[in-house]
Amino acid sequence: MKKLFSVAPLVLAISATPATAQDNNEILERMEQQLNSMQQQLNSAKDSGIKFNGFFSTGYARASNDAGYAGVTEKTQVQDLSLFGLQGTFDVNQDSQVVMQLVGRGEEEWEPEVEWAYLSHRPTSNLQVRAGKMRIPFYMYSDYLEVGYAQPWARTPESVYGPIPVDSYVGADATYNFNFDNSSLTANVFTGFTEETVEFGTGDMRNMAGLNLTWTDYVWTVRAVAATAEISIESASMAPPGAPPGTTLVLANDDRGQFFGLGASYDDGEWQIIGEVTRVEVDGAFTDSDSAYLSVGHRFGRWTPYVLTGWTESKDDEERRAGPLPPSTLDYQRNEYSVGTRWDVMPGVALKADITHVRGLDKGYANLNTEYMLTNDTGSTNVYTLKLDSAF
Repeated sequence: MKKLFSVAPLVLAISATPATAQDNNEILERMEQQLNSMQQQLNSAKDSGIKFNGFFSTGYARASNDAGYAGVTEKTQVQDLSLFGLQGTFDVNQDSQVVMQLVGRGEEEWEPEVEWAYLSHRPTSNLQVRAGKMRIPFYMYSDYLEVGYAQPWARTPESVYGPIPVDSYVGADATYNFNFDNSSLTANVFTGFTEETVEFGTGDMRNMAGLNLTWTDYVWTVRAVAATAEISIESASMAPPGAPPGTTLVLANDDRGQFFGLGASYDDGEWQIIGEVTRVEVDGAFTDSDSAYLSVGHRFGRWTPYVLTGWTESKDDEERRAGPLPPSTLDYQRNEYSVGTRWDVMPGVALKADITHVRGLDKGYANLNTEYMLTNDTGSTNVYTLKLDSAF
């Protein structure tokens, strides 16, 4: 296996961060030690096939103010968009595999975290079952949330991909493929739970269950998903002004939540059209929302310019009027407009540039920098992004 020290993109990304060379070497050594340990354990049980692949991103984003849309401010640094992922696939036998993915992020000092860790088994050629830690399959790009090279944009549309703060779960799923003459239908059922630390506190989803269906004729793709779970969300940072230190605000306490999504894409090798519509419903104080985006791109050789428009709006605003927080901290209604381009520099490497204009920030501060929004009369922001993505 190739040593991690030989991965040039990662070295470039780390050199752009303020960490010392000694710290970087220690982090790289820990990542390699974890993967080597995983490899040795499986090899000791059986002489099995091993495959490694990975992905890398780095770049720079800056906003016209500190509203914090998509987490970008005037002070955003290179490491905030930098990450390195390494995925190992280990054959247990002819029909079973173990998949593990480690991701180190620049904004987290490159500390490796396990994003995927699951066992996959194929009882038949059309049926696959998995168990372990996996991505929650809510969106068309759920499996590629951090694989920027697999996305046409500089970042996934914030209007749809931003409202739900958790993206992985521990559980099981089953996928069955129905193959037709010129198309196929994939049915996936999943169940499990998640418990993650999010930007404003902690978020849990228990007793989650869902179904998604994907049909494609390899030019058109249509995808529908429905899921339900018991949701708990707590936040210390959003506690009411004047509250005693350590006060935790409960936004949801085992409240029933539901997610519905519909997506479609068209790709004939030249035109690339993608759209998704989602609805989130949660009982209690947490925000219900409707979201959508539409993206249109066209390939000119190695260049793919695109335009994108997105919209998101909270729906049950009146239910929170009697709550402990000002309505503006949970309500929102905003539009985003993006113009960008992707340049495939070489196989496995893409350079992207994007300008996104966002309106409606004065209609609610949810998912924004609340401290800044409360003291500034800001109705819009611009986000400028230059990003380098690679997959290998």
